[in-house]
Amino acid sequence: MTVFRNNNILRYLSRFFGDMRCLAVLVVLTLLVPNVVLCFTEHLQPAASMANILVPAGFFMMLVAVSRRTGVTALLSLPFMIFAAFQIVLLYLYGNSVIAVDMFLNVVTTNVSEATELLANLLMAMTTVCLLYLPPLIWGIWAAIRRREITAAFRKKMLVGGLITALAGGCAAGLAYLIQPHYDFGRQTFPVNAVENLVEACHRYSETSRHEELSRGFSYGAEAADTTGEPEIYMLVIGETARGDNWQLGGYERATNPRLSREDGVVFFPKSVSESNTTHKSVPMLMSFACAENFDSITYYKSIITAFREAGFATAFVSNQERNRSYTEHFGLEADTVVYTIDAGQTAHPFDHEVLPVVDRLLADTTSHRKFIVIHTYGSHFKYYDRYPREFAHFLPDATADASKSTRQQLINSYDNTILYTDYVLSELIDRLKATGARAALLYASDHGEDIFDDSRERFLHASPVPTYWQIHQSTLAWLSPKLTQQQPAMAKNLEANGGKRISPQKSLFPTMMQLARIKSRYVTDSLSLVSERYSPAPIVYLNDLNEALPIDSCGLTPADMENLRRLFGTR
Repeated sequence: MTVFRNNNILRYLSRFFGDMRCLAVLVVLTLLVPNVVLCFTEHLQPAASMANILVPAGFFMMLVAVSRRTGVTALLSLPFMIFAAFQIVLLYLYGNSVIAVDMFLNVVTTNVSEATELLANLLMAMTTVCLLYLPPLIWGIWAAIRRREITAAFRKKMLVGGLITALAGGCAAGLAYLIQPHYDFGRQTFPVNAVENLVEACHRYSETSRHEELSRGFSYGAEAADTTGEPEIYMLVIGETARGDNWQLGGYERATNPRLSREDGVVFFPKSVSESNTTHKSVPMLMSFACAENFDSITYYKSIITAFREAGFATAFVSNQERNRSYTEHFGLEADTVVYTIDAGQTAHPFDHEVLPVVDRLLADTTSHRKFIVIHTYGSHFKYYDRYPREFAHFLPDATADASKSTRQQLINSYDNTILYTDYVLSELIDRLKATGARAALLYASDHGEDIFDDSRERFLHASPVPTYWQIHQSTLAWLSPKLTQQQPAMAKNLEANGGKRISPQKSLFPTMMQLARIKSRYVTDSLSLVSERYSPAPIVYLNDLNEALPIDSCGLTPADMENLRRLFGTR
């Protein structure tokens, strides 16, 4: 009896897997999974939801009926499976949003170690993707090898059914346009929107790769106001993923800044908000006069490094991040000296204190008495536990096997340890500048903040298509040497006075550093400089995925996010 039942099961399985109609239906259904989920996560109106499902369903039905060899057509759907898999992972990470342009660019600008660390915490998402898309792919390969075919009658049914389904979806889209004037079929229908975003990402990447060519004729026309021969050293330190809420200097209850809190001349800006939650946009803005409003022209600009070179400074770019083919790398190459502390493909990422010996060599170099140094740290980038030496493991327990709501306290502990370690690195840099006795200043700003399961949304990491308060509230500080404070008391006074005001580091770091070094240029806006008595906070904007500068209340922040910002700014 058992043998008989087993034989029946085998015969059933043989008939099922040999029936190419089943494979065709499976391909269509699996490809539609993101469409169904997006109808709920994107809160589409009913007509738009119908269009988002029916149009792609019709297309996929016709796709699998193009050839009588279903295995071949199943394999032809591979690009759409890749889009679908990417979308599912994105939904797992952020809970909503279609694959954005920035997400594609993040893929090509993310180094191997970052990708490895992230994938290690996406086990559930990767398992889901494998369970959904490996079976039809394996089945398709088997069917293609065995030359299995579907009947002409079934192909005709799929073609006709697909055409009718697509037309019904088109009617739903037309209705959506009537109901909602601002409805956009291309932006609200997956995978049409994903394909559009991929094309745009390729265009932007091409422009980035041509930066040297396109910016060749650009000049800041920078001139130094003082060439007396007095030693001058200016340092721009760019942090990574350091959110402002976790800095003791900004009122955080934990002692994450024990050294900087005791340092004279340090001014922290607790009301600092980033114009982007992505590194490949934020850092280039921090390194140039570009901001959200003019970001599309950044490929024609050069960085602040070139401005200082034009003014007669010896320049250096020191990075504890890998080369990543972004504007950051192109800007860094403008310096006289370029040093990367990590080799391409290196799996174990160096700690940020590895930049200190490099800085020591730069400061000891006597060929120039006027120096400008840009340092790009790895800061608080996930995986937090690996960002600091064990002697900085002050907040415990800090080790966790996975990132989830249940392990949030361990994540917060390890994250706070990264801020404690950043405190050490910045203090060491300041000590070195003080030791020179030169006229010196250090400006520090993180590129963006980070979500760490802070509320009911259970968001984690950064660079989501729709930002949160935690991702845009980052950390910014300034330090002036005793000599600079003595020589420019008005600058020091203005810096202190502006410390409690709302700022955007993408707008303010460039003019602030230029004025500290007394470099004149038509690109310096006095009202944006933090050392100017005429500093006036500009409206906070956010650079969205389409490179549009949106008012902060129009970029997708929730009411809870806006309430956090109002609390931060002291407004109601």
